[in-house]
Amino acid sequence: MATMESTEFARTYLSPHGPMRMLGGAPALDLANTLHWRDGAEIDCIPSYQDLLIFCIPALLLSENEERALERHAANQPRVARDVHLEVLKLRAALKSWLNVWAKNLARGVTPKPVALRSFHEAIGQAGGSAGLGDILNLQSASANERLYLPLRRSAAAAAMLVLFPSGNDIRQCEADHCGGFFINDSRSKPRRWCSMDGCGNRAKAARYRLAHQK
Repeated sequence: MATMESTEFARTYLSPHGPMRMLGGAPALDLANTLHWRDGAEIDCIPSYQDLLIFCIPALLLSENEERALERHAANQPRVARDVHLEVLKLRAALKSWLNVWAKNLARGVTPKPVALRSFHEAIGQAGGSAGLGDILNLQSASANERLYLPLRRSAAAAAMLVLFPSGNDIRQCEADHCGGFFINDSRSKPRRWCSMDGCGNRAKAARYRLAHQK
C-alpha cells in the first residue's frame, strides 16, 4: 500500500508507481494528475480506495487522523469503499475532460470561459450528493457509511472551486511529451511550460539538445 513522504520542495505522495509531487497548485489539479503518462504508458496513481485516502493527505483533502479513521471504516465496509473509489475515478475523468478543453482553447489563443462542460457539472453534482457543508467538513457528522464518501465529497468541492473561481487560475498543461499534467501557472516573468523544471523541463531540454546535435 502507498505511503506518504515530504520533500524539501513539495508535498509528495508515494503511489504504488513511485513518488508523485503535488505540483498542480490546487487539489483538483493534483487529483487530475493522478492519471498520467510515464515512460509511454498511462498509469493510475490511486488504484484503490486505500491509495486514494493516502493521496488525500498531501493533496490537503484529508487530515492524517481522518485518513486513519476512514481506513478502519473501509476495512469494515469494503464494498462501499470500492463504490466510492469508482465514483472518484468518474469525477476525475470528467475533470480531465474539462481541463483538456481548457488547455486546447488556451493553446489556440482563445481565452477559456469559466463555464464547465455539462458532464463535468453533472459529475460534481453527483459526487457532492446530498451532503451539506457540515458533512464535507466534519467527519463525525455523518453515518459510518457516509463517512467513507468524504474523499469523494471533498474532491467534488475542490473541483467546484476550480470551476467557480478560475479567473485568477492560469491553468496550463505540461508541454513535455507523454506527460499531460495540469498546473496553475504562477510564474511572474513568463508562462510556466512544464509541471516541473527538474523533471519534464530537463527532459524536454535534453531532447531538444539531442535533436539539434544529430549528425
